[in-house]
Amino acid sequence: MIPINKPIMEKEEKEAVLRVLDSKYLTDSSFEGGKNVKEFERLFRECIGTKHAIAVNSGTSALLAALLALGLDKHDETITPGFTFSSTATTSLLLGANVNFADIQLKTYCISPDSLEKKISKTSKVIIPVHLYGHPAQMDEIREIGGKSGIYIVEDAAQSLGSKYKGKMTGSIGSIGCFSLYATKIITCGEGGILTTNDDELAEKMRMIRSHGQMHGYDARILGLNLRMPEIEAAIGIEQIKKLGKFIGVRRENAKFLIDQLSQIEGVRTPVEEDYAETNWSIFTVQVKKRRDEIVKYLRDKGVGAMVYYPISLNKLPFFELRGYFSSLPNCEEAANHVFSLPIHPLLSEEDKNIIISVFKSAIKKFL
Repeated sequence: MIPINKPIMEKEEKEAVLRVLDSKYLTDSSFEGGKNVKEFERLFRECIGTKHAIAVNSGTSALLAALLALGLDKHDETITPGFTFSSTATTSLLLGANVNFADIQLKTYCISPDSLEKKISKTSKVIIPVHLYGHPAQMDEIREIGGKSGIYIVEDAAQSLGSKYKGKMTGSIGSIGCFSLYATKIITCGEGGILTTNDDELAEKMRMIRSHGQMHGYDARILGLNLRMPEIEAAIGIEQIKKLGKFIGVRRENAKFLIDQLSQIEGVRTPVEEDYAETNWSIFTVQVKKRRDEIVKYLRDKGVGAMVYYPISLNKLPFFELRGYFSSLPNCEEAANHVFSLPIHPLLSEEDKNIIISVFKSAIKKFL
């Protein structure tokens, strides 16, 4: 099976883990974090171009800490796209807030500014645009819409590390950026997440939130949790972020190859890179007119690890339907019914890429 993604762990990462194990210094509950955490944060903020980077234990924890720092509560509402992973929305519900789903643009699968503007209400406090599949959302329009009402922008940049919007790194444009370092992401620590911001006050709050709201130990000042990143994960992250440019370079080459080979096939829509964007090609997603699930099964049966991200739009998930979320999101629902993703990771060989194309064309011929 050619997997949809494959973590790249080389000797540098393995040696870094062994150094941590030998040191017996596995974690640090202090406000600043441990030695490896601090170094990883330094490298990350230099990469993104923000004043602060705060390491946590998952991308979901990053979103939760961001919303806690902004004071989100039961009187507030967040606006998210209806086509994304569920944690973009469920983190708001955990804090008692309401969520309003906006529709997406089918060209990029990112939140539609037109739909977003219609969703703004008196209780809207945070907009959470998602740079889905690594393609940046239209941040100028989103910031303009939010700015009219003093609404915070929290970028869900879980899939977009290294992507740029008009030359600016995603995660550096809104009030806070939230990244994931899960095993399928561009770089990985296994689990892990990072918050980025240029706001000193928010950075201080998020550092306290990740360690039970403490600053000097046993002095909880605000509501917090244990969201800390362990030293082993940070040590892996240090080595991984050094390779980010190389990883993205190979993904861009693979994306060009796949687009060149697939873009002329009738009934298939290949992904785009808008002129304002430079994407990391975290996930390569195509759209077919019909029989998506049969095509995906065929690909997998033939050894190509195709995946559907995401088969159900958030407004149609049982969890949200049971809570009365019945908004109509036609583009989200169309995407959920017709998209699927192909392997694009840097460990693909030339033979792998040719197999993907050959099997894909066979599937289209058979089912379309």
